[in-house]
Formats: sequence, structure tokens, C-alpha cells
Amino acid sequence: MKKRSFALLSSAALLMSYQAHAYDLSWEDFEAEDMALITKATNSNDPEVLFQAGSFLIDNSIMQDGLDLGHEYIERAVKAGHDGAEAVKADMEYSEGNYKKALELFHKAEASQDPYVLYSLGVMYFDGEGTDANVSKGNDYYLKAAKLGSDDAMYQLAFSYNDGVGVTQDYTKAAYWFEQAANKQNVSAMYNLGVSYLNGEGVETSCKKAMHWLEQAIEFDEHPRSFAKMGDIYYYPEYKQRCGFKTTDYAQAFAFFEKAAMLDNVYAQYMVGYAYRNGHGIPSDFVKALAWFEIADENGDEDAAKEIRDVKQYMSEEHIAKSEQYKESITDEIW
Repeated sequence: MKKRSFALLSSAALLMSYQAHAYDLSWEDFEAEDMALITKATNSNDPEVLFQAGSFLIDNSIMQDGLDLGHEYIERAVKAGHDGAEAVKADMEYSEGNYKKALELFHKAEASQDPYVLYSLGVMYFDGEGTDANVSKGNDYYLKAAKLGSDDAMYQLAFSYNDGVGVTQDYTKAAYWFEQAANKQNVSAMYNLGVSYLNGEGVETSCKKAMHWLEQAIEFDEHPRSFAKMGDIYYYPEYKQRCGFKTTDYAQAFAFFEKAAMLDNVYAQYMVGYAYRNGHGIPSDFVKALAWFEIADENGDEDAAKEIRDVKQYMSEEHIAKSEQYKESITDEIW
């Protein structure tokens, strides 16, 4: 729900109401109807009112007092018997590292067959949070949640089949679940489905379908890894025949690598540096190459340090200084 400013008189009156409970909401910018709900919950024992007010505060508060009051309302909603409140309370316990309590609450909410609850149980059993790790049990919960429509569960289940963790490795099932999640606009699944089609893993190789899904991930969320993979497709000769290209296209590849690099994809940052050094799709420019290699190195790329040493030996101190200035301007744009 969109926030907007409300009248000063209303704000002052509400502040007086909350001072009695030691919660100051004067810094929050909620609509009048939302404040009315929060006020109604103050002395209410209605589980739905408490749940709605608590959920709103947790999702929308920018100050700790608002979050604390939201948590109090959720606690009261749980005690009043609201089924959905248990899952919210479980999330609260989980975020504070109280995994055993979170697991207990998620199990209490399990009978609701809420996909999020089942997915959360899958995560906790898979990762051993609040219990011993049991990846098979985690996958069972992922499957239940996936069948009820959880795209996160579909995505995690796909990786279990892809890597053979807790299940027999099966690329066909992995691709199936990646596709189910991708159809629900899960951009990470779109990317992985694109890679599956590109490499023919669990599906028939199709560069056209691969590029479709990568482009979908880019369209929905400017997905950095999808930009980078599109760069690979145009850059590397191995994809030329697979995709029906007459030749590699360094200029097109550079355009995709640069977009991914500006979205802080480390691999793409290295590739932009490599392109500038070698004049692949862009005129050779050691000043810019060094800057991008240093950005990649600072972000953890294992190959960038060698490239830095290599380009520096051909550069003057003046050019190295210019590269540092260029790097500062680029990092400002990235971050």
C-alpha cells in the first residue's frame, strides 16, 4: 500500500495514544486508513485485526518502534489462534537466529498447506537449521511446496535434481522444474533454463530457446548473469555453430558484458577489461582495461591480478593515474 503524509493533528493524536505503550510512530508516514487499523489493534483481541496490523507494521515500518509493535501484534495474534500468524512469527524467530523455535512454529503451521511454510521447512531441513541436515526430507518439502505453486521451491528442487543432492541426478527433471519456476517469472530459473537449452542438459539443445529465456530474465529484472551469458554466446566460437552464427560478434558481446559489468557482475567486469585490452568489439584502451581489471580484482576475480600486472608493464605512470581516475568514475556508477 502506498504511503503518504497525513495531517499534523491526526499525527499528534496518534502519538499520544502510542506513548502509553512506549511505541513512537511519529516518524512513520502511513496513510490514515493504515493508522486506523493499527489503532484498532491496540486493545483488540480479534486475531485477524492483530494479524493484519502486525503484518502491515513489519512490512512497512522504517523505525524500530514500528517493527517492535508489529512483532507484539503478531505475538498476540498467535495466542489468539490466528493460523497465518504462526508463519510470520516463525519468520521473526528465524531472522533472529532462533532456528529451533522457528522450526517448531513452521511445523505448527504445516497443516495449513501454505506453500511458503512448506518451502521454509524444506530450507531448514536441507540446510540443517534448527535440526540435523536431512536433504531428502528437505526435497520432500520442496516438492510439496512446488506442487502448490511455490516458484522458490521449484527452483531449489531443480537444483537438487541438477546436482544430484538428496535425489538421483536427473537433468530432465531439473529442466522441468526450472521451466515451471521460469513460467512463474522466477528470473534465476529463467537464466538456468536458458543455460539448460544452451548446453542441451535435460532438454534438446536450442540456442533460440536459450536466448529467449535469457532475454526474458533481462526484461523482467535486468538479470546480470543473463547479460553476461548473452555476451558469452556472441563472444565464444563454441556457440557459433550451435547458434547458427556465421562469425563471432565481439561488438555485440561487449555490449552485453558492459551491461552486466555495470550491474556488478564480476565475470563481466573481467571480460570488459579483456575486451579493452585486446580490442575485441571496442578499440583497444589499456587505461580502461586496467580500470576494469582492478574492479574485477577487488570483487574477487581470480584471474584479474595477472592481467593487471600484464597491462601495467606497457603503461606510463601518467596512464596508470588516468586509469585510477576512470575507475573511480565507474565505481561511482556501479555502486
